Amino acid sequence: MVACPRCKHSNFDGFAHCSKCGTPLAGGGSGPIAPGGGSGGVRVGGSAMAAGGGGIDEYQRMMADRAAKQKRNRMIFAALAILVVGSVAAVMKINHNKKNAAQLVLDAGGRFAERDKVEMGPFWNCVMSSEVDVGNFKGLDEIQMRIESAYFTQQKTFSDHLTSECVPKIEAARSAMGSMAGDMPAGMKEAFDKYMATMPQLQAGIEAYAEKVKGRKATKDVDGSIQEVGAAFSAEPSVESTAFEKFLVCAIPDLDKKKDIQAVLEFLASTCKTDAVKFMTHVREACGPLIQNLNKDAKPAPSKTFKANAKKFYEEDQRQLQAWEYCGKRSRKGKKVLDLEQFLTAAGEHIEARANMKMATLETAAKITGEPFEAGKKKAAAGESPAP
Repeated sequence: MVACPRCKHSNFDGFAHCSKCGTPLAGGGSGPIAPGGGSGGVRVGGSAMAAGGGGIDEYQRMMADRAAKQKRNRMIFAALAILVVGSVAAVMKINHNKKNAAQLVLDAGGRFAERDKVEMGPFWNCVMSSEVDVGNFKGLDEIQMRIESAYFTQQKTFSDHLTSECVPKIEAARSAMGSMAGDMPAGMKEAFDKYMATMPQLQAGIEAYAEKVKGRKATKDVDGSIQEVGAAFSAEPSVESTAFEKFLVCAIPDLDKKKDIQAVLEFLASTCKTDAVKFMTHVREACGPLIQNLNKDAKPAPSKTFKANAKKFYEEDQRQLQAWEYCGKRSRKGKKVLDLEQFLTAAGEHIEARANMKMATLETAAKITGEPFEAGKKKAAAGESPAP
């Protein structure tokens, strides 16, 4: 047996090459031929030339080819392994980069939410005169209720409170939120721009409301005068009676065609049920001065229609005072809604835009990572808090 100098594999005597790795063997194929080696075995020039020599060489070549083939296969397998590992590493790197990019988007959304809470929170707290989280409100009706409740706690000073304290807070919030524009990822810019567009509308809405509540005292004063002067109405021509008769002529169209007080009551009920705000706004503005600031020491000045109207519309029960009270309350309630209408519209759009910023954040991150995102199911309605 001859040991391979490379792989130490034992080969039969006479092998020219290692049957395992194909390395040439020292002294391979030389030397005397063993007895019984075959009738045709002779030595020529130190080389074995025997009948069986051709079989040994063929076997050696076969083994060498197999060894070379195994070597090639090992090299191919190694190359494939390197390729697979490289591909997996490349995919992992791509996914890692996607996750990092998505995290940057989520971080931007988180910074926006925190800044909105810090900057807009004081404004909402101011207009509602209490600590609130607008994201927890169930609808615009709740916002209206909270603001009106705040109004009743400081009716005389609420308008000044809004303009001197709350408006500066939203102005500061507009500036602070606007400074984030340059940091918004591309997929969130449109939603952010829509959010910012609601800020001036919110400010204009609260300024308009502050102006309108100034007139509420005058409204109540007129309604109070209707009750006070109307209670003194009688068929006798006193200062209050003559003033109230003139008020009725001014306030009720075609009063002369109403046959009695019942017709007046039916007119007030129908009109105020349909549109109390419009009717009472006209009454207060056009007819209210007729019954306010009366000089009760002055001489009564009855109109030409006083005697006829006093006879038709005076009654001891004074049921029309209840009708006027109904009209006044209904109009004031409706006017509160109108007073806040501009602000509530802006508030609804703002809250929706606020929720859409969260949706834009999640959707943009999902697009980067390739994960599914069903925006339609998660989008919050106007006036509702964002879906968790």
